[in-house]
Amino acid sequence: MKKVLLLSFNVLIAVLIACQPVGRSMATSMLKPGDEIDSMVITTGSAKAPPLWAFCSLIQQRGNAITSHCSVPSMLPKLAIGHVFMVADEALTELDWSDFTWELSIDDQTVDLEPFGTYDYMMPSMPRNRSPIREVFKVLTAWDVVLTNLKPGEHTLRGLAQSEPNTYTWIVNLTIEAPYASDFGSTP
Repeated sequence: MKKVLLLSFNVLIAVLIACQPVGRSMATSMLKPGDEIDSMVITTGSAKAPPLWAFCSLIQQRGNAITSHCSVPSMLPKLAIGHVFMVADEALTELDWSDFTWELSIDDQTVDLEPFGTYDYMMPSMPRNRSPIREVFKVLTAWDVVLTNLKPGEHTLRGLAQSEPNTYTWIVNLTIEAPYASDFGSTP
């Protein structure tokens, strides 16, 4: 009986170890500044990086959920990915940032947002009422999350902002494009 229990226990341990993703510990580790994902470094410095949303087109929006496709050239030295993708939603932009629980993941790896911190930036917007001023600027907050050392490939970013009454989600299908091959060498 002891042999059967010992064998069962060993098989259970072996199955648990075999099911563990390669390179990850038993405790789920969250991405922090300086960590790598597919040879890209995740860090801070959004104020000096182009925002991801500048390379995106809306695919679908249903209620408080949005899906976008973004194509980014790999020649960029860095890319800010901590922006909220619901900036068009007045309710979200006018609510207190601290009222929300935030989540961000890259390729199903959760980002520990607190060590990255936040930063404020200006975003042009149209005024709500008729005005001689064609656009106004809003101060928005974003997570200071940046990818550097961009590598060509397909990635998925998932974000969530949750407050007591509402949940906002966004999915970004990110394509980092391969550099164009060109030969400016000899011509016939």
